[in-house]
Amino acid sequence: MTQPTIFLASSFALLEADELRTARLIKSEERATAGHYNGHVPPNPDQLGGTFNFSTLDGRQTKQSDFTGHWTLFYFGYARCTSTCPMAIPAIATAAKELRQAGINTRASFVDIEAPALGNVRRRAAPDAKHPVHLTEVDRMKALRNLQSSFGSELQILTGTRGQLAAASIAFQVAREHTPPRDGERGHSINHSSLIYILDPRAKVAGYGYHTSSTKVLVETVQKLRRVKG
Repeated sequence: MTQPTIFLASSFALLEADELRTARLIKSEERATAGHYNGHVPPNPDQLGGTFNFSTLDGRQTKQSDFTGHWTLFYFGYARCTSTCPMAIPAIATAAKELRQAGINTRASFVDIEAPALGNVRRRAAPDAKHPVHLTEVDRMKALRNLQSSFGSELQILTGTRGQLAAASIAFQVAREHTPPRDGERGHSINHSSLIYILDPRAKVAGYGYHTSSTKVLVETVQKLRRVKG
């Protein structure tokens, strides 16, 4: 069986080979095979989400009720990321724009999970490492401003306190671990899970994809979910 690109509510899987044409309900005994992705079995969408709140870059508080009344493509990552985030962020922003143009009220939201000491800090670095000290936050804010400049109103950028981000990470089962920097990063990197959550107009997780999910698949999945849910 092919590797799934999108998981929808009620164990409804979208198979990568034929995209939406082969979407079907996955039987419980098939989940270990159909749901296998990068060494783990993904959770059902209805196991994800819950009460959450964040803040915008200008300090305005947002809560779960602010996500009701529209569809949301929702992604957790960090602005300095040089790996999965540069793939996922443009995809969700473009997909949300195309859905709005098609008459479906949809927003793209990026949650920056980089706050002091989130996750497990691995205190290891190469002996000759020369990354500057105390510059990570400077880099983070610069990266966040660059995102805001690049996407404007097409991408909602959220962050929060350590407590807010930790609670949301638990609710959405976001794995994250601080590690030594990757190429092009300073201070540290964050290994993190890379699900693109699809929130329905009740702000519930209706399905999810991965950072590799194409704009086309994200758009067609939201359209399909909207038809199913009415």
